[in-house]
Amino acid sequence: MRALRRASWLVAIVALGACSGDSSSTNDTSAASESVVDSQVSSSTNAPVGGVDGLPVVAVTYSALESVVAGIVGDSARVEVIIPNGTDPHDFEPSAKDVEMMSSSAIVVANGLDLEEGLEDALAETEKSGVPVFHVADHVTLRKGSDHAHGDEEHGDEEHGDEEHGDEAHGDEAHGDEAHGDEEHGDKEHGDKEHGHGAEDPHIWLDPLTLAEAVPEMAEQIGSVIGADLSSAGAAQVSLLENLNKEIETKMSGLDPCVMITGHDSLGYFAARYGCEILGSVVPSFSTAAEATAKNLAELKALAKGEDVKAIFTELGTPADVVEQLAKEVGVEVVELATHLVPEGGGYPEMMSALTDSVVAGLS
Repeated sequence: MRALRRASWLVAIVALGACSGDSSSTNDTSAASESVVDSQVSSSTNAPVGGVDGLPVVAVTYSALESVVAGIVGDSARVEVIIPNGTDPHDFEPSAKDVEMMSSSAIVVANGLDLEEGLEDALAETEKSGVPVFHVADHVTLRKGSDHAHGDEEHGDEEHGDEEHGDEAHGDEAHGDEAHGDEEHGDKEHGDKEHGHGAEDPHIWLDPLTLAEAVPEMAEQIGSVIGADLSSAGAAQVSLLENLNKEIETKMSGLDPCVMITGHDSLGYFAARYGCEILGSVVPSFSTAAEATAKNLAELKALAKGEDVKAIFTELGTPADVVEQLAKEVGVEVVELATHLVPEGGGYPEMMSALTDSVVAGLS
């Protein structure tokens, strides 16, 4: 899978090179034209990279994150999304146009932790070319886990212990050496360490307060690149996310118990924040590129029959036939959650509000 993704990305780079070659072959007609182009390139070297409207471009990997970034930059920059709204970021492959847009941006904002699996090589090359890449995962309290659905590492309240993402978990204690240790994802580690998805959960945006942790530094770094003071806008986004958290808490407060089976290990941040136990996942992995196994499904079926499970919550990338069969055998409903779809005319808050409504309806 990784080799295929790398090959696809290299094809995009080759395509860009071919386009560049075709363009240069037309310049033989006028030496003066080359002089003009060289002059234009030289004069723009120290200016922020701009789009067709003259505004600097901030490239963002996926739509939920784009909503927050757009709220931060306002009219100071043009925000472009790489992965189309409603698309599984685990399964997305960039086109030549996507790669070109990233390399010509002022800054790229990405989730990190290999959420954008198909963009990994392109992001690395973009950063090497001199375009800064802001990884959200480097600036939040990460939920540690494993690619196993249950057993000793079950994703319930018992699993999290001191690392649980309640209000207390986001204080200074959560950011200590014990929380990150040698695995810490600081800015200094970008060059030496890949953002793998084995030990830490990449689904950061499914908890508004975890996402909010990254906003101040995000605003600072974007503002530094585009030459704007975005601190007030960043603070406003943090307040918006805190209010969203309160709204979700109110909606989830009536669920007792809140026991969930999920499509893959995507709802850990959400469950830990709002007091739910994840009994297991159909695909016991942080990535939808993994597969369900007969052994895991048998264990999940046995666990579900012994608990008060009312629904299986799926999302993009979950094998529908497997889920339907498991739901039939357990005797529960299947509820599809829009974890990657920002509603038309809305933003990240509306997406999370709708997702919460679906969870509440499925468990009521």
